[in-house]
Amino acid sequence: MKTKTFVILLISLGVLSGAVSLLIYSRDTRSRSGEMGTYLLEQLPANEIASIVIETPVAAVSLKQQADSWIVEERFGYPADFSKISDLVRTLKEAKVGRKFDASEKVLKRLSMKSPDEAGVSNEKKGSRIRMADAEGKPVLDMVLGKTRNRDPQKGPPDGQYIMLSNAPEIYLIDKILSPFESGPSEWLEKTPVDIDAGEIRKITSLGPDAATVRYAFERPGKGKDFALIDPSTDQNIKEPSLNRLANALSSLKIEDVETSANTLTSFAKDALARLDYALFDGRIYHVTLGKACSASVPCRIRLEVDYQPPGTVKEGGDEKANTNTPGEAAATEAKKENERLKPWIFTIPEWQYKAFFTRVEELREQKAEKKGADGTPAN
Repeated sequence: MKTKTFVILLISLGVLSGAVSLLIYSRDTRSRSGEMGTYLLEQLPANEIASIVIETPVAAVSLKQQADSWIVEERFGYPADFSKISDLVRTLKEAKVGRKFDASEKVLKRLSMKSPDEAGVSNEKKGSRIRMADAEGKPVLDMVLGKTRNRDPQKGPPDGQYIMLSNAPEIYLIDKILSPFESGPSEWLEKTPVDIDAGEIRKITSLGPDAATVRYAFERPGKGKDFALIDPSTDQNIKEPSLNRLANALSSLKIEDVETSANTLTSFAKDALARLDYALFDGRIYHVTLGKACSASVPCRIRLEVDYQPPGTVKEGGDEKANTNTPGEAAATEAKKENERLKPWIFTIPEWQYKAFFTRVEELREQKAEKKGADGTPAN
């Protein structure tokens, strides 16, 4: 083969290789930029996300990572629901593109995708904005959420949502629904402040607002045993469903919102209605202070504190013996740590949960049937 011919072949091969490389790169770029059926945000660096801001036309929430936890800044740094944050990131990474089209001004308004802070635009034409950044404040994601799409309203719920990325002029229809994440600060709170098993409760005591007057006390002799009323004595039966509600009121507690400030705590203590103490078999004691009676216009509020008292004796099989399985100093330290976590807060809870914390024994007693004479009138 002549040298000239060989050189021409090398040049041709180089051109062909370059063309193939360009084609592959082009396809890869289109895939990452949102071709139909591809993951729109597959490359989202989930492990680098350190802050999330979600703005709607009427509310905003700022979530921030601190050490090994997340907080809600608008709620005084109260812990955020990490599972919900994980769901948001996972949903974004799993979202696939259904279609894309140019974002004209008319389309943005029709699909409610104008920025939530844009002046001169009605809320109906605005969307929600999600911004994510890393620990140094460098943007990781900036997107606007628009309306959901329902292919056939007669056959089911929405099956997609319109979104727009800040660095792209197109609108994407994705196969995920992000609307549940467009909520205010209270919806991002960790809703379970305590983690206890109702079966671990040894004694329940209801106290007056002075925390000294005992209104009633229930106790059970051992784990798996039934509660018995030990104070006051009564010949009336206790309503089992109500007693079960009382026993489970703390372990099933779900909050709606939180408040905190020195003034709030002071006024709360002044208006306190009662306190219930839940003593556990391991020595922990949860103090649940109830705020004043709530209604449609007055929120139901409680405060939680934790104490520790070494358990003395336990009963097994009807025999009383010294408790040799006492957690001791470690349990006391853990109780103190939990108390420091809980005591700064005033919790808002649903009314039905508030009412499960019965404050008077009369609310738990079965009413005696009224004796009547033969003619149906009350007997003397």
